[in-house]
Amino acid sequence: MRFITRAHNRWLFSILLILSIVSFAVPRASQGDASDEFILFVSDRAFPSPLGMCIDCEDIYVMPPAGELPLEPIAIPLTAGGGIDSAAYNSAAPDWSRAKKLIAFQSNRPTDPVNRPKERIPQIYLMNADGGGQQLLVNLPRGASFPAFSHNGNELCFHSQTMPRRDIYIVDVHGLGLTNLTSPGQAPGQLGQAGDNLRCDWSPKSNAIAFASNRHDPAGTPVANRNDEIYVMNADGSDVVRLTGGEGREPAPGADVNPAWSPKGDLIAFESNRTGMPEIWVMNADGTDQVQLTDFSAGPTPSNVVVTKPTWSPKGDRISFHRRVGAQGVRGHFEVYTMNADGTDVTRVTTTISPGFSGFPSWGKWSAQ
Repeated sequence: MRFITRAHNRWLFSILLILSIVSFAVPRASQGDASDEFILFVSDRAFPSPLGMCIDCEDIYVMPPAGELPLEPIAIPLTAGGGIDSAAYNSAAPDWSRAKKLIAFQSNRPTDPVNRPKERIPQIYLMNADGGGQQLLVNLPRGASFPAFSHNGNELCFHSQTMPRRDIYIVDVHGLGLTNLTSPGQAPGQLGQAGDNLRCDWSPKSNAIAFASNRHDPAGTPVANRNDEIYVMNADGSDVVRLTGGEGREPAPGADVNPAWSPKGDLIAFESNRTGMPEIWVMNADGTDQVQLTDFSAGPTPSNVVVTKPTWSPKGDRISFHRRVGAQGVRGHFEVYTMNADGTDVTRVTTTISPGFSGFPSWGKWSAQ
């Protein structure tokens, strides 16, 4: 791991002034060469479960891209609903809008705490950069998850939670214009018409939306045999094109999911287990030149590794993702990593006590330039 010293403290000083969340002294800190970049991520570190998974323990945090020092977690919480009591709830899957300086996320907090205080269905929320102003944006009958902002910040895409066939929707930042893109005209809460569609990402340069789907699977395919591939479509749901698969774009063994556009919109990073275990890959925006970036096959617990959820730095020079660490067969204990865009210099940037979870990074910057 890279040694993090004064640059780490300088970033903290700068970001704390911007966030205005907490106030404390940072040794040797100054605003000279301070970075305005940050990484949002999800963690249950405040309420870790001995089982490695806790459905209501996660909150959203922010940290500098350089990450945390070993045994010195410094990430700042932006939400505070996680816990172990009956009133606790999750907040997760953050996505940053540089244009609007807003964070979209999902949370299973009760949407009607008076009449349905124990209801725990994930819905889409918005909040300010400092965690304030949290408000419900989308409330679907069976839930909504994993929002992603459009290039101008005026709209978001997300997927519904109607299993086993989810759909991709769009909505504007005022909660208006809710549109089902993958099952046009179908009311929320019903099963999708074209396979299971999930984990969308909106191009930062156009109205193209990438997403994963098993729509090509033959009818009646068992869940264990589903074959996700990555598709791209226009923001009105038209011109759906498959990007991953065989040379002729026929579905290939393994799952390709979690697409993430690069800042220039010319590349898409994604997760694929085509080699037998999940790794981070990258391809051109048209699906050509698919290249594997990570390779954890030589690790001590390869059958237990999960490598997923890539996100690009604002300059496009690095990629963050999360990976399972720890003993074979142990649930939970994920950590956030970064690496160069070519897969070199893989660096762990969170230090969460086992079996805690830290993952689902979203890399952004505060300025609107």
